[in-house]
Amino acid sequence: MPKFHHVKRLCAYLLILAAMLLPVGLAHAAMTEGENGRRVALVIGNSVYKTLPSLPNPANDVEEVANTLRAAGFDVTIGVNVDRIGLEDTVRRFLRSTSHADAGLIYYSGHGIQVGGQNFLVPVDATLETPYDVETQTMPLDLILNHLKQNSRVQLIFLDACRNNPFNAQKFWMAEKLEPVGATRGLARIDSDLGSLIAFSTEPGQVALDGQGALSPYSESFIKRASEPNKEIRQVLTDVRRDVIAMTNGKQVPWENSSLMDSFYFIPAPPPPSVEAMQQVSVPEGATATKLPIAPPHDETGSALLVTLNQLPQTGKLSFDGKPVEQGAKMPAAALTALSYDSSGVAAGTVGLIGYTVSDPYGQATQGVVAITVSADAGAKLAQLEQQKQTRLADAGAYLKELPRDVDATIGVGPVAAALPDVPASAAEMTFKVAALPDKGTLRAGDRVIGLGHVLEPADIATLSYEPQIGTENQPFALTLQAANDNLPPATITFKPTLDACDTAAAAPLDLQGVTSGKLPNEIDPAIAVPACTDAIKTYPQVARFVYQLGRAQLANRDTKTAFATIKKAMDAGHIRAISELSGLYALGASVTRDDAKAAKIVQAGAEKGDPFALYGYGRSLYYGRGIKADTQQGLRLLLQSADLGHTYAMNELGYIFLNGINVPADPERGIRFYQAGVERNDIYSMNNLAMAYRFGKGTQQDLSKAVELFTRAAEGGQPYAPTNLGRMYRDGIGVAVNKAEAVKWLEMGAERGDYWGALDRANLAKEEGADADSLATAVRYFALAMAINMPGSGDPKNQALAELKRLPGAAKKQAEATFAAELTAQEQKAISKSKSPDDRLIKLAKATWVKRNPRYDLF
Repeated sequence: MPKFHHVKRLCAYLLILAAMLLPVGLAHAAMTEGENGRRVALVIGNSVYKTLPSLPNPANDVEEVANTLRAAGFDVTIGVNVDRIGLEDTVRRFLRSTSHADAGLIYYSGHGIQVGGQNFLVPVDATLETPYDVETQTMPLDLILNHLKQNSRVQLIFLDACRNNPFNAQKFWMAEKLEPVGATRGLARIDSDLGSLIAFSTEPGQVALDGQGALSPYSESFIKRASEPNKEIRQVLTDVRRDVIAMTNGKQVPWENSSLMDSFYFIPAPPPPSVEAMQQVSVPEGATATKLPIAPPHDETGSALLVTLNQLPQTGKLSFDGKPVEQGAKMPAAALTALSYDSSGVAAGTVGLIGYTVSDPYGQATQGVVAITVSADAGAKLAQLEQQKQTRLADAGAYLKELPRDVDATIGVGPVAAALPDVPASAAEMTFKVAALPDKGTLRAGDRVIGLGHVLEPADIATLSYEPQIGTENQPFALTLQAANDNLPPATITFKPTLDACDTAAAAPLDLQGVTSGKLPNEIDPAIAVPACTDAIKTYPQVARFVYQLGRAQLANRDTKTAFATIKKAMDAGHIRAISELSGLYALGASVTRDDAKAAKIVQAGAEKGDPFALYGYGRSLYYGRGIKADTQQGLRLLLQSADLGHTYAMNELGYIFLNGINVPADPERGIRFYQAGVERNDIYSMNNLAMAYRFGKGTQQDLSKAVELFTRAAEGGQPYAPTNLGRMYRDGIGVAVNKAEAVKWLEMGAERGDYWGALDRANLAKEEGADADSLATAVRYFALAMAINMPGSGDPKNQALAELKRLPGAAKKQAEATFAAELTAQEQKAISKSKSPDDRLIKLAKATWVKRNPRYDLF
């Protein structure tokens, strides 16, 4: 038959088969909008309780659940057998990871309790023996969920926590109310907002079972069903419900409430397999077994693909591994590249067709065609192809060999480019499989999230980036690449998550947009922090966190005016903690006129966004009616929310309110509980407050030795008032032997930190020492310093120090003035030369020298 007839027949076949080349099953590939966005999960399992009944399964449950979610592309924050402080830390680490997440998930397994219609997670050190215990020993679920709603597009909540109520107390304080636990079993129903799904392991008000195996029935089924590919979440939960009912003989019925707006898949379907749709290959005439150079199918997730041979050549023989292949045969995708063709007895110019379908595990399929032409000169072409293949392998091998490298990845600045070299052009047809993947953080090729087993095209390599998970500093993670279709040695790239120097030097505690636990104001070294944060802003101008942290560094550097402008800039750029910082400057009158109304108005926005400091600041404003109409109930609730997130300032405020009965009936035991909670978190202000309670026996039995211990710890930690309290005990011999030298040391420390009473008491001690010139000059200096730091609202409205200063002789005042002046430049002295009286000048000199040494507004 003339050759052109065969060519015409080939064209006809290709036209007929063109319609077959569209992917099959695309309806199954629908994914949630933004599916490639970041996914974050909080997974907590509490089994080993200290006083409550232990639970056999939760710790096992969450380890398996965490692995399932990691396989589904979630950055997982996990807590196992966490106490109250550990739960706080775990929740805060999770909340720091939620910013701009596409999906946020919470999975809790352990004891839970409902009080007043609210659900609370119960850490392993909870006792729940008294009415005070829920607010200091548990974590309200709503607090976590509400923050998640503000920071993620989709929220998924799974609660396997509905065990029988094992708690001794039957009533617990909920803000201003003493709420009964009630007879209702299990957890309370939660209504989902748009974009949320709430799933309980059993119906609201009912109890869940622990089951007979290592996992609870609910977790066992969830792990199985969530791992099934291309299954929408509502179908997952339907299958889970069916499984659990069967496993528990109908005693446990899982329940969910969904307001999701889009479909969601744990393991979404990838794009269908791709094939080179119309391949043409040549084989030598009369060859008994020629391996066909068929391009392999491609699947970007590296799934196991199945090939079905729908059509075979009408002439010649097709074989695999020496055995004939029949029409309809099914084989792994790798076998397609190992097919051989026997052209014995087939005339040159004859064209044969192989039609095949490539299917993936998601029910998707794509079809391809290979046209085989028998040719007299095909041998030379095949040899050339083989030579090209060997060159490609050699170049790819050399590339992989040179590829291993370390990549520093800064945490909290978005994806960090791996900056890997381009694949050589000679290896452009190679693909690379992800053989090992960082188990924390997100690997991307461009906008596509990469998982274990995924296949990368050469063009993908140059676009690889890694976004480390918050909290993974100093934990190296390996990415291993290997040639997808050839046996070449793999290459490993090590990503090393690091904190930027600005985060190390000036991160703020409890900053839910931060990336680390942070430093207290008095722990910041401005000589390090200011240049570090200045550099960070230049490198990452889009990260508002660094602007805010520069403001903190400037405050520590006593440059309050500049800090005010920097912090406002950070607030305008969207950093939430900057809101409460700016409000605090207005409340203190630091570099701006003191304005309680403006402070309250500013901080309200931060409270609405769930910032612990802003919840505290706005809660105080509402509770006391400072700058805003008083609302004690709402103020109390906000203070409690702030304390739930671990903010010790709120704990101290609540302790003060309940201990002293401020706008509520006094409840000293409740107040002491909050002070103790702060001490457990090493808060220096709580130490001072609890020490005062022990010192005077208020709300608890007097214990002077405990008072001395706590005052000492607080003073050594930088608390501004504790030194004075400790100095008085040494001065008066209360709980310790009288020791004037120790009294002087501690009182002077308190005065230097800005405590009016420490300065006043030190001055009185000097006055009592005698009428010698040095003692009187010392008294003058400290009386003047007391007036210089006598802050409105927290000092001495009677101005006792001023009255004492006026009584001292002029010679002592001149000696004190000379001491002050020695610390100032001539220009600084000139700035305060205009004074109403010598005493006024002394106070101004005292203030100028103290400000030059130590104006730490951020310690109060």
